[in-house]
Amino acid sequence: MMTGRSRERSGSELAFGVLKSLMIGYRLWGAGSVLELSQLSAGLGTTDGRLGSVLTLLVCEGLICLDQAAGTVRLSDLGARNLLGETCH
Repeated sequence: MMTGRSRERSGSELAFGVLKSLMIGYRLWGAGSVLELSQLSAGLGTTDGRLGSVLTLLVCEGLICLDQAAGTVRLSDLGARNLLGETCH
């Protein structure tokens, strides 16, 4: 029986969701494509705190660039090369 509560996503699921969203944006709008952090946490159905720890890990791995002042995140050049096999423009 379902209680109406959704289960909490694991850190791996959140990391995959972040990277998937950023890769789609990169493919559609190019290297300058960014996502707002507030939209990202809402889209992934998680809290800013949980998302923050995943973003920190992805930044440390060099896969994403986080601009806290602007409140945005984008796929890094290294992330684009490793995940999409592309060189950035």
